Amino acid sequence: MNEEFVLEIPEMIGIALSPQRKPQAETRKWPRGTRIISADSHMLETDLWIDRFPDHLKHQAPRMEFKDGGYQLTIEGKHMTPPHIAAGLCQSMECAPGLTSVEARLKDLDLEGVEKELIFPQRLFGLYMFGEMKNRAETFSAYNEHIGEVCGKSGGRLFPVMVPNYWDVKDSAESVTRCKALGARCLMVPIKPGNDADGEPIHYNSPKMDPLWRAIAASEIPLAFHIGEAIPTALPGAAGTFVLTQMQGFRHIWAQLTFGGVFDRFPDLQVVFVEGGISWVASMLHDADMIYNSFPTVMNPKLAHAPSWYWFHHCYATFMTDPAGLELLHRIGADRVMWSSDYPHQESTFGYTRSAIEAVFAATTVKNAQAILGKTALKLFRME
Repeated sequence: MNEEFVLEIPEMIGIALSPQRKPQAETRKWPRGTRIISADSHMLETDLWIDRFPDHLKHQAPRMEFKDGGYQLTIEGKHMTPPHIAAGLCQSMECAPGLTSVEARLKDLDLEGVEKELIFPQRLFGLYMFGEMKNRAETFSAYNEHIGEVCGKSGGRLFPVMVPNYWDVKDSAESVTRCKALGARCLMVPIKPGNDADGEPIHYNSPKMDPLWRAIAASEIPLAFHIGEAIPTALPGAAGTFVLTQMQGFRHIWAQLTFGGVFDRFPDLQVVFVEGGISWVASMLHDADMIYNSFPTVMNPKLAHAPSWYWFHHCYATFMTDPAGLELLHRIGADRVMWSSDYPHQESTFGYTRSAIEAVFAATTVKNAQAILGKTALKLFRME
């Protein structure tokens, strides 16, 4: 154990800059039947919008261009990320070849023993956090088409996550159908969704959102919430505070869906909480059941089951390394968690993936480990 860090995988200490990392070579064969699937990895968006926007809106299309040492994402000349921060992102992760090149990506996966990945966006998080942003339909439709095409070049190894229309629910069903036709294996909506098409704040526990949940449930595509919509860096300690806070879990959203009766109304809805680890789940389930038991007169609506029941029948969470969470599998459910590499982020396992996998095998049974490391993701996201 390193005396300075409470980290249990020695190879992860000191690894920070993804473009300088090297894939970790094979150390041993995994138990027979093991399939390694990352339930959360990332690809960087290209300059994909300009050619897909209608002519009368092209001047408002997001642009992704490599300038001044980094990938600059702008809208009508306004930087979504300050140029110096973009240059830092290039140094820390975004100039890793596998973040933009499918061919380079697959080489890294082969070396680290990862068979398939579910692909989340990179900079799109910085766009969909804006509740008042222009052209949401065009922006996300273009991205969905793009990421479907990118993953289609992988020979069945990369699978896309897409963004449905969550801000104008009268169009949600059509949007979800389109995502499914484009090959989406998971759908994603923001943690902080901002305002709807009428300018009103979006609340996920509002019955107004039921057309969205109905369409997603009917599609049989899981819904994801993913951390990282914006990382402030201006004030001292801002980045560390923000990331630590986001990685403490998804209590707010899970509570809205559970206590709001969404899962009761849509029993086929499956929800995945991504990149926040798994240790938060155990205490949340205890607290949720305690609250529902202790405050019966103010619980509205009344639920068909104890709150914790909905976790075990509707929900999943992903992690990269989480020794505390792995010790709590008996409370969380080994069938409710999925490993991910988060390739190629700074906090990803890229460079020590095999050690991270070994830690899962060391923490539980082979059967549980194989489910966590790949079999659950293969089934849930239809990645066979």
